Amino acid sequence: MVSIWARSNQMSDKHGVEAAELAVEKALENERLVLAIAAGDKEAEETFVRQYLPRVKAMLLARTRDPELAADLQQDVMIEALCALRRGQLREVAKLPMFVLGIARNLLNSHFKNAARQPVALECPDDLPDLTAALDSIAEQQEQTLAARAISALDPVDRSILELTLVEGLKPGVIAQQLRLNPDVVRQRKVRAIRKVVGFISRVSQNNSTAHSKERVVP
Repeated sequence: MVSIWARSNQMSDKHGVEAAELAVEKALENERLVLAIAAGDKEAEETFVRQYLPRVKAMLLARTRDPELAADLQQDVMIEALCALRRGQLREVAKLPMFVLGIARNLLNSHFKNAARQPVALECPDDLPDLTAALDSIAEQQEQTLAARAISALDPVDRSILELTLVEGLKPGVIAQQLRLNPDVVRQRKVRAIRKVVGFISRVSQNNSTAHSKERVVP
């Protein structure tokens, strides 16, 4: 008979794998998004705004506690981020979330440093997408960032297997033909790759949590 503890661990492991698969999928999609925006894809810009505007708004509201100011600044943040992505200024696509929130922090700091807020001058076309909201949490985005870092350290074949499986939705048999591998090998490498991502996210998250806890208890 399987003990309650063993069942609990099995459920936790399953949840970790599923969460990691979702994070990997989102991280790979972010990579494609950055490349598409740099190539002039307008649909990619719309997707970017839907995904990142809520995170920017949440951060600005938390820092300013002023809905009107946050709404004003979020427009500038998204415009500056889109213009930078159009120019291909983000070299490490895995850092997209940090890149966007970094722009938000910089504009917010500039606002507080000036007695009168100055408009941000941008050499960018006016044909920007509508700034509409979407539902995604900052915690999820942080997990996606960690997943992107873990993916970058994977073997190129394992990375291809994850992308073809999670993003393209291909079956192991089809992937095996494309990569000239045995289907069982594809399945095994996918499982190992996901475990590596899960382990990386878990280790970094635990280290960050421990660091924050120590900061709170320091007098």
